[in-house]
Parts: sequence; C-alpha cells; structure tokens
Amino acid sequence: MKKRLGFCFLCVFVVLFVRELRAESFGSTTSYSIPGYIARHLDSPSSLDRPVLYEPGNSGCEPAVNCTGIARCWSRLKLYGWVEGGFYVNSEGNKTRHFSTISRDGHSEDYLFPNTGNSSLLGNVHSTKPMLNQLWIGLKRDLDARREFDWGFKADFQFGTDARLSQSYGDASFDYRGHARDYYVSLPQLYGLLGYKNLSVKIGKFETLLGVEQLEAAKSTFYSHSNLFYTEPQTHSGVLAEYRYRPNFWLSFGYVQGADTSFRNEFNDQGFLGGVYWRPIPSVSVWYTAYAASLGNGRYRNGEFHQGGTIFQHTFAVNWMISPCWHYTFQWNFGDRDGKRSAADATYFGTAHYLTFQINPRWKIGLRFDQIHANQWMGDSGFSRPFTGYYTGDLYGLTLGVNWTPYRRVNIRPELRYDYAADSRPFDEGRKRDQFSAGCGFVYLF
Repeated sequence: MKKRLGFCFLCVFVVLFVRELRAESFGSTTSYSIPGYIARHLDSPSSLDRPVLYEPGNSGCEPAVNCTGIARCWSRLKLYGWVEGGFYVNSEGNKTRHFSTISRDGHSEDYLFPNTGNSSLLGNVHSTKPMLNQLWIGLKRDLDARREFDWGFKADFQFGTDARLSQSYGDASFDYRGHARDYYVSLPQLYGLLGYKNLSVKIGKFETLLGVEQLEAAKSTFYSHSNLFYTEPQTHSGVLAEYRYRPNFWLSFGYVQGADTSFRNEFNDQGFLGGVYWRPIPSVSVWYTAYAASLGNGRYRNGEFHQGGTIFQHTFAVNWMISPCWHYTFQWNFGDRDGKRSAADATYFGTAHYLTFQINPRWKIGLRFDQIHANQWMGDSGFSRPFTGYYTGDLYGLTLGVNWTPYRRVNIRPELRYDYAADSRPFDEGRKRDQFSAGCGFVYLF
C-alpha cells in the first residue's frame, strides 16, 4: 500500500513538473507570492518578512540623502521589530499551569505538574489568560556582495513567553535562565556577516536551518506551532557558509557547537550543519538540511549533568506554489540519538503539511496537519519535546487558522486546533488522549 501511494505521488509530481515546463515554454508570466513560513530558504520574502522602521512610500519618511562615504556605508542599516500577544483556551477548562522548561540533556526546572492546561502548545503557556509572546527588537545591516566584498551583521533581542525557546539551554550558559516565572529574555541571533560575490559567511549565534516554521512571529502563518516544530533546535553557535552556485541553487555548510548553545560551548559539543536548496521551476522549491553532532563526554556543571552521545537530525521539504493564491508545503523530519551514561537512545520521525489560500491582500486561510512517531521518551534524549510528560507512540495535530491584516503593520490570527495522542494521555492531567483548543494572536510590526 505504501509503495502504491509513493508511486502515485511521484506520478502526480512528474505531471505537474511537465505542465510547468510547458507553461514556461509558452512564455507564461505568472508570478507567485511566497508564504512567510518558508522565507528562510527563499530569496524573495514577503512584506511581513522584512519589517523596517522606515520605508519609502509607506511611512511618509524618506531616507536621508547619502552625501558621504560613511552615509553610504550605513545606508542599509535597519531597525525592526514587533510585538505579539494573545490568548489560548482549551476544552478541558484548565487554567494557568506551568511546565518543565524545554529539556535537552537533563536540564529541567521545578514547575507545577506539566500535563495540564495548554501543555502541548508549548508556545502558549497559559489558558484563559492574556500573554505577551514576543517583544522582538532587531538591528541589522544587510549584505550586498554581488559585485565586491561586503559585510553585515544581525542582533536580535527577545522578551516574552516564547523567549525560552531561543535561550542557550544546550549548554546552560549565556542567556540561560534569564526569566521571571513564564517570561524570559534571550538573544536569539547575534552574528556578523562577510561576503564576496556568491559566497557569504555567518559567524556567531544564528537560527537553525532545520524545519519549515520559524520562531519569529512576523514570519508565522499560525499563532501556535506544530508539534514537529518542538523536535527541532532553534539556534546554533558557530560558522555557517552559504554558496549560491546559481540563483535557483545554493549550498549551506558549517561548523556548529551543538544545538541551542552559546559561544562558550560549556560541554564541548562539536557538529555539522548544512543543506542544499533547489528551485527546479518557478513554482516548486525543494530543500534538504541536516545537523549531526557529538555532544561531548558528559560532565556536571552547576548541578546539571550533560549526558553526551551523538545526535543526527534532518529535514526534507517541498513547497509548491499551486497558483498565486494557493500554496502547499510538505515537511519530513527524522531524528536519531545515541545516548551515553543515563541518556536513552531515541528515534523519531514526523511529517507536516501546510495549505494556505490567499483570499485577498488582507485575508488568508491556512490549514496545517502534523504527525510525530517516537519510539522512546524524548524528554532527556537530546531532542526538544513535542509536549511535556512521558511520551512514546504517535501524536497528531490539526490546526485551522485565519490571517487578517486590516493595516500593513497589523496581523490578527485566530485559530482552532485539535491534538490527539494515540498511545498516551497527555491532556487534562493525564486523563485524556485528545484536546480541542482555540486562540487568537495579535502582531504589530514597528
């Protein structure tokens, strides 16, 4: 049965590929917009992916005239940011409950019993209580090395309930444990850029290449994240190079100090992060990214034990721009951990499907379905957890979301969500396998 389904999928893809080639040969001029949640892999992000403080023709403030070399040097300096807040409720009526922090290699904090409230929706801590998810402020200088050597940088600051996901909990240093109850502070990205023509290099702390969804609220289609999102690291520290062989084909490769670690690399993690991006036709994009690391020899630090071992994760994703209004994205993740000492070996795989329809410039509808299968408890295995508590087996999530943009810098995102666990009872204090939930997020870009 699986072979037949795979063969059918391949046939459909070939037919669409030939159809697109024929459209190009007849001079088709159809243009496609790009969903925000895949912008990290593409070179034409949407308006929400480049929030700026001043933009000609929109804010009424024209940029200063570059009269000197210094002015030209800093003409691409941009200050940007956004605020995201909202609320989430669940069908069980469970109110505010806390959970253990994202676990990687034995790190944990003492919170209340985790399997209550919105525990599976790690980005939405509270139920029936308003949250400040993200206050994000960034400063950057874009790189433009098409003709000669150039440099740039990016520095991001984050405060809110989401900030714990981008902290350096991988080695328990730098901005780790900068929080007061549910509100955290982090520096998710802090890196310099060097570039010459088709080659560019990041040096510092930067977001991962794995996955489809991004942590930044300005680049998200849905208010909540898929369960698969929480199996992925969010940041790495190290050196990452990108070589654009052609406009539709480029490679990324580099050395990283494990996952979600700081520059100090307290546990001596060593790893590789890389990937390949290919756009065979204008409406189809394919990318593959991989992360493999040795997680040190294991030792104690500040009363916490680093378990060592090796880890491997990868993402394969395809984005199909069906038409200017319809977009579909498929994602497949796989992860394997070979633990040492008390760490358990663990393997998981999962898929996610995203379908969006742009009704008009102000309204968009999105549907997301994700699934995870884990053969071991993922808590202390080196992966982030799809939700807190002991869990093996299959987890499913279905989300229906709407984006309303009444003004250029405002995005309102109501959504409905259903989660089901086939082999465990993670909801309603360990009594239920499933949970209905709903919420609404508000984003303001400045």
